[in-house]
Amino acid sequence: MIVESATAARILVVASTLPIESSGTSIVLRRLLENFAAGEVVLIGKTPDRTGRLAARELHYPALRIPSLPGGIRGDRYWRLASALPGLLTGWRAVRRHRPRAILAVFPDESSLLLGYWLHRLTGLPLLAYFCDLYMEDRRGWQLRLARWLQPRVFARAARLLTVNEGMAGYYRERYGLSPVCLPTCINVRLPDPSPLPPPGRPFVVGYSGNVNPTRLTSLQALVRAIGGNSAYLLRYFTPQRRAYLEAQRLWAANAEATFVAGESELVRDLSRCDALFLPLTFEVGENSHDQLATCFGIKVYEYYLARRPVLVHSPGDYFIARFHRERDCGLVVDNRSSEALLAGLERLRTDTSLRQRLVANALQAARGFEGARVAGILRASLSEVTVDGRGGLS
Repeated sequence: MIVESATAARILVVASTLPIESSGTSIVLRRLLENFAAGEVVLIGKTPDRTGRLAARELHYPALRIPSLPGGIRGDRYWRLASALPGLLTGWRAVRRHRPRAILAVFPDESSLLLGYWLHRLTGLPLLAYFCDLYMEDRRGWQLRLARWLQPRVFARAARLLTVNEGMAGYYRERYGLSPVCLPTCINVRLPDPSPLPPPGRPFVVGYSGNVNPTRLTSLQALVRAIGGNSAYLLRYFTPQRRAYLEAQRLWAANAEATFVAGESELVRDLSRCDALFLPLTFEVGENSHDQLATCFGIKVYEYYLARRPVLVHSPGDYFIARFHRERDCGLVVDNRSSEALLAGLERLRTDTSLRQRLVANALQAARGFEGARVAGILRASLSEVTVDGRGGLS
């Protein structure tokens, strides 16, 4: 539900792409802006490639497209960064036409963070920097050199630093002495009340939702080793990857099935037909940034909570996602990488009715911290604080 504040300041949102695709940051931004009226927001960003674009997705606020080359071409990362140059003209026109009072630059794309910084310097409008991932700590090569130049300048000039979860906020406090504001992913549906869970099915259905990527792969492989071929269990993937890909990654078994559900409400409905939901985060750092893994909080967590099924978290115990679920007792954490430990955890969920009920009730309570009206209120308060008299640069 959109509620427009009488003192709301229009904000220019600088994004990597228009939020009309299924990627994580697009979902975060789309859910946030659903809580703002058309008169409160103007957005600029590139149009996503056809492969990532959601069908028939309309935005209720002004959204201006930054001219850019199509994705998938050689040197794509360079061209994405180069789009900040035409974006500067698009942003200038948006400021002149829509008269925003602040700029919200959304990362994890260098182009949007750089463009937001440039527009702030050009117009004098207050800058709010919204980090959905760590930046400098997760870059290599020329991107690291750019990050070492850009990140300190953004930190120094931003009137407010926003992070998508408290793990990142704590990291920036401890490492840089900053005072970030946590602006988490929104839940924009009415939260259901706790209710008795149905008895577990036979077989016991374990659901996983999301892409299969290096940050999830080894935990998913451990899950397959734990229950693959075990007739007491059924492994159900909700992923865009096809069976052939899952087989190539050693993620298939006789008791596995896979489907893709694009709609968020339909996905929550299908997740609720599982008996438990699997939330993995790799124990193998490899080419990933340890700090990035230790501070992330997967976008699927929110859908898992709405599905009202117990969550099994497979992650190192010192990562934020494990600490969050342990502290709130809203997920069963297995911090041992072995398939034997995973099977033991699943057996607990399968046989312990009171445990399942308690985890789901606590997850619904934790979800209240992500309700859209509350999160939008945090951003509105930050805007009110940085714009002071309701006006910012470029008179």
